[in-house]
Parts: sequence; structure tokens; C-alpha cells
Amino acid sequence: MNEDLYWIGIDIANGLLSGTMLGGYYAVISIGLALNFGVMRQVNLAHGDWLIVAAYLAVAFLGIANVSPFWTLAGVIPVMYGVGWLIQRVLLARVSVQAAERRGMAPSIGLMSPLLVTFGMSIVIGQGLLALFDANAQAIRNDLSYAAVRLGEDLSVSTLRLVFFVIAVAMLIAVQTFLNTTHAGRAIRAAADDPEVAALMGMHPARVHAVASGISLATAGVAGVMIGMSRSFQPFDGPTFLLVAFGVVILGGLGSMTGALVGGVILGITQVLSGTYFGPSAQLVGGYILILLVLAVKPQGLFSK
Repeated sequence: MNEDLYWIGIDIANGLLSGTMLGGYYAVISIGLALNFGVMRQVNLAHGDWLIVAAYLAVAFLGIANVSPFWTLAGVIPVMYGVGWLIQRVLLARVSVQAAERRGMAPSIGLMSPLLVTFGMSIVIGQGLLALFDANAQAIRNDLSYAAVRLGEDLSVSTLRLVFFVIAVAMLIAVQTFLNTTHAGRAIRAAADDPEVAALMGMHPARVHAVASGISLATAGVAGVMIGMSRSFQPFDGPTFLLVAFGVVILGGLGSMTGALVGGVILGITQVLSGTYFGPSAQLVGGYILILLVLAVKPQGLFSK
């Protein structure tokens, strides 16, 4: 009896640890989507595809220089920031909620137009990656994939997932500190709260949104490298990660950085424990049931603004 209780406790402890580490990974995947909606009221359906673009960028950089995959972030982050800034200024700013309001259109048009544009962008990105890299699965090899930190005789945690969790917490703190303490961050928050008043105060909402979009894709760049280090990926894997990101921001609240981490951890723990006790096929089902329950009880999310 005591031995049975021991192994039940070990299963639960391993599930909580693994789920928490997985939640950090999910949080990094979701930060960009949460920021995008919180600042610009845009739902980017190409978010998952940009994660895969970042993973392929890391593969390309590793083909040029044989370095640690973490060093590829020095190239991936600036490139992704530049792409995000450019896409917002050239394309998405013309179909945003703010653009629709300036033209006297209903806000619903401003919400729908980015959905259609980013859906098309998702298709273009997938086809472009297929043309450049073919359909063969890629992966970023690293020394941490099979390493584990042993916390006890029967308790351990993946080293790679632990590193990802630390990165997730650091990123969330960095983004939140940037938004709360810097002039650019406060401008982003002001433009998110009331773009018209922000414009009257001398700010340029279009430029502010471009910076926010750049930061969103820069965080997606970090997540993309994490994806490549933890699993194989292909050109059309983006929608899979988009669903994960949506689940996390629904749980945590659209636009909430804290909610991205908490939502990721809750989703991760739910999936791991569901898989432990009901089989691998129950992981996704358990996650979706949790999301439906949160939508029924608190539709705005746990940490909504």
C-alpha cells in the first residue's frame, strides 16, 4: 500500500514538473500572439508559420557556422524583428482596426481584414518554405536533447525544457519591464489603451505598432529556435503551434504577459497529467476540455486586461 502511494506521488510530481517545464515552452510560443492582440487588437493567423520560419533561419545559420544553437538567436532575433516591423508598416497597418476606424468603417471590418490577410500570409509562408527547403523534416541538433536533471531517485526533469522555462521567465520579465519602464514601452501601452489620445499627445501609433509587431516576431524567433531544438519540423507545421498559442492566450487572457506564462503552465500540466493517467491520446483532449471550461466560466481569461 505504501509503495503504491509512493509511485502515485512520483507520477504526480513528475507530471507537475514536466507540465510546468512544458508550460514555459508554450508560454514563449504564445508571447508574440498575446502582445500582438493586446497592443494592436490583431489576431495573427500566421503566427505559427513565423515560428517555423525562425526555426528554418536557425538551420540556415547553423549551415554557415558550426556553433551552439543558442548562438543562432543573435541572428534570428534581429531578422525576425525587422520582418515584423516591415510587415506591420507595409501591410497590416493598412487593414488594422485603427485604419478601419479612420476610414469610418465598422470595427468588425478592422478585426476581420487582418484575419484574412494573415491567413493568406500563412499559406504563402508554407509554400515558400516548401520551395526553399523541401518537405523533409528538419531538426536542430543539440547536446541537451537527451540530458536530464535528476532531482531524486525517481524524479527528474528534462534539461532542455528546464532551460526553456528559464528563458520563458526571463523573456516575460524583460518584455513586462520594457513595457512598464521605458519610453517606447509606455508608448506601446498608451497606443494600445487609446490610440487617438496617444496621437494627440504627439505619439505616432503606426510607428508604435510597428515596434510592437517587431517585438512580437522577435519573441517568435526565440520560440522557433526552441521548437527546432526540441522536435523535428516541416514547412506546414505552423498551424499546430498556432492552436497551442491560442489555447494559452485564451487561458491566460488576451494581451496579458503574466497570463501567457500561467496559461502555458496550466495547459502543460493538464496535458501531461491527462497523458499519464488516460493515455497519450488524452493529452490534446484534456487541454481542449480545460480551454472550454475556462471559456464557460471566465471567457475573458484568467488575467485579462
